[in-house]
Amino acid sequence: MQETHVAGTLAGLLQTYLDQENIHAPQISLQLANYSADVKIPTPVWWGLLEEIQKIKNQAALGLKIGSLGRPHHFGVMGYLIMHCQTLGEALLRFQRYQELIHDFSRVRVTIDKSSLIMKWDTELGKSTQLSDEVFLSCFISFIQHISSEDVKPKSLQFNHENSFSVSEYEAIIKCPVSFGHDQVALEMSLDDVNVAINSSDPDLLAIMDSKAQALKREDEFLMSLQELLSKSLSQGIPTLEKTAKQLKISARTLHRRLQERDLNFKKFLQQTREQLAKYYLSDANLSLNEISYLLGYSEQSSFARAFKIWFEMTPNEYRKISPGQ
Repeated sequence: MQETHVAGTLAGLLQTYLDQENIHAPQISLQLANYSADVKIPTPVWWGLLEEIQKIKNQAALGLKIGSLGRPHHFGVMGYLIMHCQTLGEALLRFQRYQELIHDFSRVRVTIDKSSLIMKWDTELGKSTQLSDEVFLSCFISFIQHISSEDVKPKSLQFNHENSFSVSEYEAIIKCPVSFGHDQVALEMSLDDVNVAINSSDPDLLAIMDSKAQALKREDEFLMSLQELLSKSLSQGIPTLEKTAKQLKISARTLHRRLQERDLNFKKFLQQTREQLAKYYLSDANLSLNEISYLLGYSEQSSFARAFKIWFEMTPNEYRKISPGQ
């Protein structure tokens, strides 16, 4: 599976759930504190965090319960963009266009039949986890219900995993028929809901947030391409600005300018990439510290350990002990 991420703002959603349930989980909270609107969560780390919470609670439909706490700020720019649309239909189209700002491990497609609007998520990069699917769908439903002028309820919810709990527990939370074992995750809504007005509609703010979402999408595409290239290049030695620009088929000056426009420079972005990759690799118990050091461009494990201690004020082994899934 290629490297994918979820929005760092969703760390706040998980912490909100822990606080509401009075769950004292310092190791999980320490992990969540690493992420923000500017720092995305690698998908395997996100999955691991949810699994750790599941171990503590061990209950059916946990993801739906977490997602039910979803509010606009948990969706970042996307959240504020949607809440300023005029109708729910307009909001859904914006969601389809910019969903990758929330997570990029599947794409959503919106189709319409005689009486329903159906949203389906593909599995081209593989399946997500049941917990993660529950969180995103419940969060999305909770969000649109929060901003809609009428009582909006889904017609049905479909998951592509098998279920080991009672379906009635899911239906009691989401208030619609729920089924499992499908090819794709899908959410069905009444076509009548498309014209439901949004309480917080504001055309001026919508235009502003739409521009921000477009800019973030372009930024994501550029930075993701750059980060992917750096990730592949690190094991061959430390990448340089000039060599990287050549691989991107742009001039070194253009690469410097594009980073500068984002308040970054090449050295800073390379370090951020190594930091994110270090946490990503350490979440994989099958990778040894020697292998991780090599993948990050360090000739010796001790050099990687020193750098990691400077970045996170702990050793790689200490981080592994608190990393979800270990």
